[in-house]
Amino acid sequence: MELVPLVLMLVLLMIGLPVAFSMGITGILGIWMIGGWDSVMGILGTSPFRSAAHYTLTTVPLFILMAEFITSANITRDVFQIAYRWFGHLPGGLAVATVFADAGFGAMCGSSTAAAASMSKVVIPEMKRLHYKDELSAGVVAVAGTLAVLIPPSVPMIIYGTATETSVGKLLIAGIVPGIIATLILAGTVMAWAMADKTLCPRIEPFSWKERFEAINAILPVVVLFLLVIGSIYTGFATPTESAAVGATGALLIGLGMRRLKVVGVLDSITSTIKSTGTIFIIIICATIFGYYLTMSQIPQAVVGLISAMDVNRWVIMGLLVVLYLALGCIMDQIAILLLTLPIVFPLVDALGFDAIWFGVISIVLVEIGLATPPVGLNVFIVSSVGNIPLGTAFKGSMILLVACFLSLLLFLGFPEIVLWVPNRM
Repeated sequence: MELVPLVLMLVLLMIGLPVAFSMGITGILGIWMIGGWDSVMGILGTSPFRSAAHYTLTTVPLFILMAEFITSANITRDVFQIAYRWFGHLPGGLAVATVFADAGFGAMCGSSTAAAASMSKVVIPEMKRLHYKDELSAGVVAVAGTLAVLIPPSVPMIIYGTATETSVGKLLIAGIVPGIIATLILAGTVMAWAMADKTLCPRIEPFSWKERFEAINAILPVVVLFLLVIGSIYTGFATPTESAAVGATGALLIGLGMRRLKVVGVLDSITSTIKSTGTIFIIIICATIFGYYLTMSQIPQAVVGLISAMDVNRWVIMGLLVVLYLALGCIMDQIAILLLTLPIVFPLVDALGFDAIWFGVISIVLVEIGLATPPVGLNVFIVSSVGNIPLGTAFKGSMILLVACFLSLLLFLGFPEIVLWVPNRM
């Protein structure tokens, strides 16, 4: 009987009910079936506040606000211009510049959808002007946008750390080296595609060294802000929450100082932050209720016991988990995937002896792949809509460039020290 709510949740997801409400409804039903109505009322009376009033979670709206201020100040265009002047002369130059610009923007915002939307407005018109093929334009913006959730600051990293009681600071720092490597692999994949298909895009003349260094001056304050935020977390001088507060305040002051952020932009940024935070917290509250049901049903413990008793190598289990996350990524939102699966998956991963920080980065890479895979690749839908490119064409380009994401994933799976080297030295 304990499995009935799980079956119901799958049915609700298939008929299109939002993930948060699917988890909340089935969680309440499961608690009622196991503990009765008194248990339901007791949990509903305390769980929503306790799950939302978590100190670490205050980092989420602050990093989102930081991203909104940077976006409203149109710093995205400056980041792209720097990348364009430095890498535009390479094969697939504008696309390569987009990869590095997305990585840079991701280091300021931590939101893949924000990166995809902002870059679509800046990059795709320029690519169309220079006669780049749409599949390359849309594909690179969609896939490069996923780098934002790997490179700190990262909202999904914060959610993972909170859900698993893992150090958020170490998780954020752990994303730096993998983020750089994933960026280089994606840029290399773009260049290889451009060299293999000469019709994809034209080559442009390189900019002078003077023009390249002049472009950097435009975003020096933002670079200093990023180094301050990440540096304070790495050294332990400030908590992630305190660093996020510094980041949001600094982004506001930089936008005002550059005279690009007006009162309307500030108010719009605050409104967008409230909406995004509200959505995330609804998912967190409903996932917590669902987690109570799982705890009372002993399903996670049963799964761990069953798999632990199997005479198979632990990497076989990890391979199955990879397939599971990739499958879920095709149909669900990244934060929903983490909150839905971690109550069952994390105890198993811990029991098998895998490092929590390492698995955090692996799970983030897996859910970011889902942002560019059909049928619910959110980044691809955003790029298609903003860039006015047919959805099929956008998915075609993203599927080709996802090869880079899978190469990065295999590298991090095979060599965990790539992920753990920096956080182990904090």
